[in-house]
Amino acid sequence: MCSFIRLGSAIAALALAAPLAAQTTTTAATPATLPLVELSPYVGYFLASNIAEGPLGTSLTSGSGALYGAQLRIPIVPAVAVVGNFGYSTGKLTFGVPILGGVSVGDAKTFLYDGGVQLSAPALARGSTALIPFVQAGVGGIRRELTAAGLTSKADNLAWNVGFGADMQIVQGIGVRILMKDYIGKFDIRETTGLDIDSRTMNDWALSVGVNLSF
Repeated sequence: MCSFIRLGSAIAALALAAPLAAQTTTTAATPATLPLVELSPYVGYFLASNIAEGPLGTSLTSGSGALYGAQLRIPIVPAVAVVGNFGYSTGKLTFGVPILGGVSVGDAKTFLYDGGVQLSAPALARGSTALIPFVQAGVGGIRRELTAAGLTSKADNLAWNVGFGADMQIVQGIGVRILMKDYIGKFDIRETTGLDIDSRTMNDWALSVGVNLSF
């Protein structure tokens, strides 16, 4: 995880230096016109952290699993854009026990909806393609629907997010996007279970690969 943080920091430095780099280099100059609006359907994996941790190393996790969604990107000025995202993931509600591992006790559905800002670094030209690193930061919500023993409970929680990734242009109007995002928030145990238990800060990771469609 430390390697992800170091990589994200490096990309963030590149993105924040984008305006200066665009003025001082001729090989990766910023275009005079803004790029087109982009819609990026994606697939990936949602890595959920523990909802709660009990005695003797036990834990309850809200289900890691396949992730599906789409992100909309609207440019504001060169190298700066606003983004909106919606994602959906399903997995198993898992009770973790040391040595024995995890035991499935139900099902979990997770809905991600958020918006934010994207800062892009200058394009790194490689032959006929261009690799563009970027960072994103924003705020939104996570909705979890947990089903166990035939009963379903729901909770909506505020979540901040930070992410880093890269776009690669394939042909005119079509590209590939790789993105890693960390969703930071608290799961409302009281709302979901009715138990008087303090919520813990969670870090849920979403890794995705998508197709950029410009229009």
